[in-house]
Amino acid sequence: MLVKVKDIVAFMEGVAPSQLAEDWDNTGLAVGDPDHRVKKVLVALDVIDSVVEEAVEIGADLILTHHPMLLFRKINSITKTDALGRRIYKLIENEVAALSAHTNLDVAKGGTNDVLAEMIGLTHVEILEETWAEELKKIVVYVPQSHLDVVREAMCAAGAGHIGSYSHCTFQTAGEGTFLPQEGTSPYIGTEGILEKTPEVRLETIAPGGKVEKILEAIKAVHPYEEVAYDIYPVEQKGKKEGIGRIGDLKQPMVFSDFALVLKEKLGLEGIIRLVGDSNKEIQRVGLCTGSGTEFFSTAKKQGADLYLTGDLKFHEAQKALELGLCVGDITHYASEVIIVPVLQKALLEAAKQKDWDLEVVCSKVNGQTFWTI
Repeated sequence: MLVKVKDIVAFMEGVAPSQLAEDWDNTGLAVGDPDHRVKKVLVALDVIDSVVEEAVEIGADLILTHHPMLLFRKINSITKTDALGRRIYKLIENEVAALSAHTNLDVAKGGTNDVLAEMIGLTHVEILEETWAEELKKIVVYVPQSHLDVVREAMCAAGAGHIGSYSHCTFQTAGEGTFLPQEGTSPYIGTEGILEKTPEVRLETIAPGGKVEKILEAIKAVHPYEEVAYDIYPVEQKGKKEGIGRIGDLKQPMVFSDFALVLKEKLGLEGIIRLVGDSNKEIQRVGLCTGSGTEFFSTAKKQGADLYLTGDLKFHEAQKALELGLCVGDITHYASEVIIVPVLQKALLEAAKQKDWDLEVVCSKVNGQTFWTI
């Protein structure tokens, strides 16, 4: 089946919804025609020159990355006189689209932070800091007893009535409804021009705010009344929560210096890992934030972390960690996030198989690590 750029965009929206991204982020489709056909996707961490050249060389139609091409930069012009302009020109000239999922992929379940937590063997994994919570609405609909079950089932099938691990959570109250069918109506119950009093049930449930319209459509599709009476209320409680970073426990405590060697091997780090703290300290609880997350030192410490893993560690930030009594491992920005590349490749290939897409997905062979050691 033919695949278009917009199909890959929709796939990534399912993997890492754009609503999870930070306000400052430039996630999404940066370059490309949504209706352009895609036969081959190149997955990489960054849209750098060497990756663009690789995409052109292998005939890729789309580059899927974690880091946005336009991160932290406002474009006032696109010319061949600067590096970014030349990169954009090359993408357009070769009809290669550029799509990214950045902070939304950091936050999303199964994203960069979850991949790292699983890779290093953490258990009882939790969100380090909440950044997003789903808004909920209360939906109330009035329905005759004869159609109570069918309306309830339609609501819940459309996404209403979920509380924790329970589905079909509703409440019903019997009462009496009144209505007066006006001229030209075709009432299910009653007669035009005569006030009708009939037994009805007030059926209410909770629902994600983003699914309200879909739920109302489902109700109207099975409700017997010509005009369905319903109410929608805001509620204080929130639904599912998402957040940045993760914190969890090692299956068995390890000495810091020994665990650092495990990290080095698992992440394929060459040279020296920069470490902060007592090398002989016993490590049990580990906090982490892929990429650059030194601002969460205090949060990790408050949640009982013995060790915190991230990248882009600065001198004064290391001093702060020492003051907090927190061990830190600088596993580099690149190594902490490039681990998502094969995960995205696998997920996209599985989606292609399910949807019968004619699509090839390959991982970039470019080593984008900017640091080297001697």
